[in-house]
Amino acid sequence: MIGYENDTSVLHGAHPYTPLALAGAVFCLVFAARSPEHVGALLAVAVLLAVLAGALGQALRAALAIALPTIVLLLVLHGLLGPAPYSFVGPFLISDSGFERAVVLGGRITTVLVATVAVLRSVSPARLVDAMTDRGVPFSVTYLLVSTLTLVPRMRQRAAGILEAQQCRGLRLGGSPFARLAALRPLTLPLILGALMEVDEQVLALDSRGVGRSPRRTALDPPADTEFEWLLRWMCLVVVVAAWTARAREWLL
Repeated sequence: MIGYENDTSVLHGAHPYTPLALAGAVFCLVFAARSPEHVGALLAVAVLLAVLAGALGQALRAALAIALPTIVLLLVLHGLLGPAPYSFVGPFLISDSGFERAVVLGGRITTVLVATVAVLRSVSPARLVDAMTDRGVPFSVTYLLVSTLTLVPRMRQRAAGILEAQQCRGLRLGGSPFARLAALRPLTLPLILGALMEVDEQVLALDSRGVGRSPRRTALDPPADTEFEWLLRWMCLVVVVAAWTARAREWLL
């Protein structure tokens, strides 16, 4: 399971805004990049973020499990079935432009996955709440962002508990692919109903405590910020704006 705190990682000691800014810049830049070289450079940056977050192994597993099948499909659709001109790559006749497009699209997906794993592993929701509270961010925005970051681990933990309970009742997960697909039905409905009940309980609990009614909340232990991290975040914003400005000029021309 992807964790949120890793005491041995470099990014764990940083301000929560810094990993989010770096990953957000990678997300924006990778969709502005149009060549395999630029996408490859951004993928290297995402891998570096995963290394600094101590989540390189998890990032590679996610890339292999999700991105690799998608990349193979893209190579078939755009590489083998793409427009002329064609070139021989071993025994295959590959479309030049289609192959380049498949590499760019696959690189984008891989980069987003690796950067996402790096953020999930390095940003602690508790520290992020303190940081956003200290900056005066409305509670509704803070709750939405933190709930999004914690959604996947909470759903995985709930799914594991439901799976164990159903197996105690005699649910079998083995057999043919059709039998495994049929076994998903007794897992899906309790998972969805449990998630809806959790949302209802959280809303009632927050409302009973009067959360969000005060105009300004006070953070008891806000994370420390440095001038270097502040400058790094602004540099990310400048680079993203410059990249998309250049891309907009290409569209207009």
